[in-house]
Amino acid sequence: PNKSIKTLIVPKEVKGFASDFMRGVRVIEKFELPDGLLSIGNISSDLTHEQHCVFANCILPSVSIPESVKEIGNFAFGHSLIDTLQFPPSLRSPYGRQFKDSHIGTLILPKEWENTAYLDEHNRLVIELDSVNYGYLHWPSTAVDKLIFY
Repeated sequence: PNKSIKTLIVPKEVKGFASDFMRGVRVIEKFELPDGLLSIGNISSDLTHEQHCVFANCILPSVSIPESVKEIGNFAFGHSLIDTLQFPPSLRSPYGRQFKDSHIGTLILPKEWENTAYLDEHNRLVIELDSVNYGYLHWPSTAVDKLIFY
């Protein structure tokens, strides 16, 4: 905790992370997750922070979630500062607890969400999608400065 590193490039063999893997670390220049990564933390009905905070309380540069990621666990990026965050079209459950109390400079979402995703008057993300296919999609405690689509 409370360490700074210049670069974190996760090896391609990694498929997931243990709880609190890199909690409280600042990555200064490069943060890279591999294609083939399946999950970032675990989704569970037990909402205790300590079990899922893989990259919680971190300061991160650009974060691109790989296409292969199917789940992002509770509070995985909670209380973090992220310069740029990009979601793949394959991610169907970007619910708010994954990024609880975080600040995201630029959030990049798939073009297919362009007519249904917006920032509310408090710069919180709201995505009005089919809840059956996409899950709970309101980020009540996450600030987003800029929203763009690709």
